[in-house]
Amino acid sequence: MKELPPMILLPLLSTLFLSQGLHAQVQDGLDSEYEYGDQYGQRYEDVMTNISDANYGTFDAHYPDDPVKILNHVRRERFYLVLPRVMRDREIDMWIHIIRPWAWGGTDPLRYEFGTKSAVLVFTDRGGDQIEKVVFQGEVQDPGAYDIVGERYRYQSLQDYELMDYAEANQGALVESELALRFEGLGEFVSERDPRRIAVNYIDTLSVAEGSETFTMALGDGISYTDYVELTRALGEIYARRMISAENLILDYLSRRVAAEVVLNGARGYNKVEDGSERFEKISAGVTTLADIGGGPAIDKNGNQHRNPDYVIQRGDLIGDCSGFFWYCGYVLRKNETTLPDHIKEFWIQNRRVREILKKNVRLGMTGGEMLDLLAEKLEAAGFIYTDYQEYNKYVSDPDKMQVHIDMHAEGKGILAPRISPMGPRWHWDMDLQLFHMFAVEYMIYQRVEQWDRANNFTGRRLYAAFHDGGIITSRGMEIPYPDHSNKIQIIQ
Repeated sequence: MKELPPMILLPLLSTLFLSQGLHAQVQDGLDSEYEYGDQYGQRYEDVMTNISDANYGTFDAHYPDDPVKILNHVRRERFYLVLPRVMRDREIDMWIHIIRPWAWGGTDPLRYEFGTKSAVLVFTDRGGDQIEKVVFQGEVQDPGAYDIVGERYRYQSLQDYELMDYAEANQGALVESELALRFEGLGEFVSERDPRRIAVNYIDTLSVAEGSETFTMALGDGISYTDYVELTRALGEIYARRMISAENLILDYLSRRVAAEVVLNGARGYNKVEDGSERFEKISAGVTTLADIGGGPAIDKNGNQHRNPDYVIQRGDLIGDCSGFFWYCGYVLRKNETTLPDHIKEFWIQNRRVREILKKNVRLGMTGGEMLDLLAEKLEAAGFIYTDYQEYNKYVSDPDKMQVHIDMHAEGKGILAPRISPMGPRWHWDMDLQLFHMFAVEYMIYQRVEQWDRANNFTGRRLYAAFHDGGIITSRGMEIPYPDHSNKIQIIQ
């Protein structure tokens, strides 16, 4: 078995979901990590049993150090560096963020950011360098990150015993809803600070469905009608009239990053990837099936794809996840071959050219839409065809040219914007690319293979790949925050 020379090694482009952090649970002062499988639903369990599960995401077992300590540090850095900036940019005097207790934060993208799954949080610009950070009701993982934690509030978590205490202390009082207890005393608290503009987490103009990285994230639309009614009553007529949507403030907060997140991002990427090439060591052409190596697909010498586990691997087969994300890939040499066929070798070379164009041109100072226009222009000038289609476009002027589609969306915080892509709503494209912007280096390439096409009556056979590793924009441009995990295209004798 031989390896392809380094000059045409294909970089393994690892998917990076910074998401909201690492799954961790803290009980009795001890940290223990959840073990999840590879299924999406297992990674995003939202039936959580402890408040410290606000640290969640896909880092879990891939980060070597104490996740709670690190993520608490990230949270404090964001409070210190990002919070004052975004509130003042939006001219917000007070931000009230409500995470509903019965949902346990399952649809709130800020549950990690604030370290809680159930709370009423109040951030007030009272002048000076920093923002006053108050946990008005609820519990948080990192109380030291806040200036005030439940100082005036008696019902921290709305547990049964707290409601019983309320009933005992207020004999004969009729409570319309225990949810109203969350806002007891809030009107007086707000009045003391007298804010002119109060941002609250409900949406006004932005679309939710197109704004989230996963179906679990509600982005700016975090409160219910009941929350709104009870909050309005608690604030009173004067301050209720000063409420506005926090939708853009939330997007600003989620889209800004600090250096500590870049460090965490890089460490996670470094520990994440396995190339999977060991599965090729057992291949014997004409004998080994896809089931023997843990699955396919395999693309035969005529460009036909096989996924049946009983398929017997033949000479001339391209094996592995070569029609999607390049986690692993191998080629079984045909008789008299000593290296890869020209069409496969050329495909890798052209991919490296595409990636270099992205790396040289992605930079600060532009919106997502402006950057997409620039990249499309550069790709076309280099001899590629840029396409808005997320599939092969048979209507292009020159079908022999490699086609490139780009969907470099923001990554890691449940938000897709700013987005260097033709996909999504316009506000995705209109957001500025910020310093330390973390995004998916996601692009697809499609190349017609003449011999495959000829063997299939010219019905259209092409080699396709999708890439999805993580990138960061610094003052120097686009950077990868961890070493490339080169995926060797195994040459199998």
